[in-house]
Amino acid sequence: MDLLDLYIFLFSRLAARQCFHVRVHHWRTRLTTRVVVLNIVGLNIGKWLQNAGGVGTYLPLLMLVGIAALVCWHSGSATHFTVANMMPTWNWSTVNFWSQIAFAFTGLELVSAMSEEVRDPRRTLPRAVFGAGALIALMYIAGTFAILSLVPAPNLDPQSGVFNAITIGSVALRVGFLGILAAILVTAGNAGGVGSTVAGIARVPFVVGVDRYLPAAFGKIHPRWKTPYVSILVQAVISAAILLGSQINETTQGAYQKLIDAGIILYFIPFLYMFAAVIKLAFRKDRNQNAQAILVPGGIPGVWICGGLGFMVVLVGIVVSLVPPGEVVSKLGFFLELVAGTVVSILIGLALYWRGARSKRAEQ
Repeated sequence: MDLLDLYIFLFSRLAARQCFHVRVHHWRTRLTTRVVVLNIVGLNIGKWLQNAGGVGTYLPLLMLVGIAALVCWHSGSATHFTVANMMPTWNWSTVNFWSQIAFAFTGLELVSAMSEEVRDPRRTLPRAVFGAGALIALMYIAGTFAILSLVPAPNLDPQSGVFNAITIGSVALRVGFLGILAAILVTAGNAGGVGSTVAGIARVPFVVGVDRYLPAAFGKIHPRWKTPYVSILVQAVISAAILLGSQINETTQGAYQKLIDAGIILYFIPFLYMFAAVIKLAFRKDRNQNAQAILVPGGIPGVWICGGLGFMVVLVGIVVSLVPPGEVVSKLGFFLELVAGTVVSILIGLALYWRGARSKRAEQ
C-alpha cells in the first residue's frame, strides 16, 4: 500500500474539482517537509511518527480482511479459489511484479545504521527482523486473498487495488466511510514509512561524509539534536527533484513504474556484494572471537544457505525489474531508460569514491 494509492483513490472521488491537483501537491509537500523536520529533531520524536506509521499500515489491512470476510459471508467470494488458479504461472507481462515482492522485505537493514540510537540493539534488531519478515508475508497473503474475494482479478488496478476493494466492500456493507478512514490511516502509515526510510538512509551519506568520500558537510551533526541534518536535507531535496523529474512527459502509472524499478535495481546492487561478503567472511579465523557479534545460525552450511539464497533472490529481482510490464507502450524505451539511469547512478558513485580516495592520498 503506497501513498500513491491514496492519491489515485482520492482523485477518482474528487476529479471534478478544478483545484484538487494543486491541493494534492501542496499536501504531499507539507507531509514530506514535516517528516524531514521530525527526523532532524531525532528518533526521540521521530520514532512516534514511525510507530504511528506502523499502526496506520496494519489497521487498513485488518479492515480489508474484515470487510472481505463479511462480504463473503453474505454474498460469497468474487473469485473462485482453487489450487490450480492459485499456483503461479509465468507471464512476461507480470513478471516485473516479482521484484517488488522481494523489495517489500528490504529496509530492515537500515536499522543497523542507527544501532547507537536503538536500545539494546543486539536483542531488539534480531527480533525486529524475524517479526517484520513474518508480518510482511502475512500482509501480502491475507491482503491478496481479501482483495480477490471482493474484486475479480481482471477488474483489478495494480496501483489502486487495495482502495478499490475496500470501497467496493464498504459500499456493499453500506459503511462507505471506511474507505475514507482507510485512506487517512494509509497516509499515516506512509508518513511513518517515509520517516523510517529517511532516518535510515540518511546515515549512509553521513558515514561516507565522515570518511570524506563525500564533502565533509555530510558528516556534520546538528549541535542540539545530534542528527546528520545536512545528509537528511540533501537527501530530501534530491528525492523531490527525482520525483518531479520522473513525471515530465510521463503518465502517472508510467512514472510510478519506472521509479519503482529504478529504485529496486539501485537498491539491490549493493546487496549482491553484501551477500557474497557474508559467505567470504564466514571463513575468517576470528569469526567466533567477537563476543558482540550475532552469527548466522547453522555454521558454515547455514551461511552458504542464507547468503546463497539472498544473492539469488536479489539477482533475479534485478533481472526481472528490467522486464517491461504489460501496460508499458514502449518496451525498448522502458528498458533503455532503466539501464541508462542505473549506469549514470553507478558512475556518479564511482566518481565520488575516486574523488575521495584521491583527496585522502593527497593529504597523506
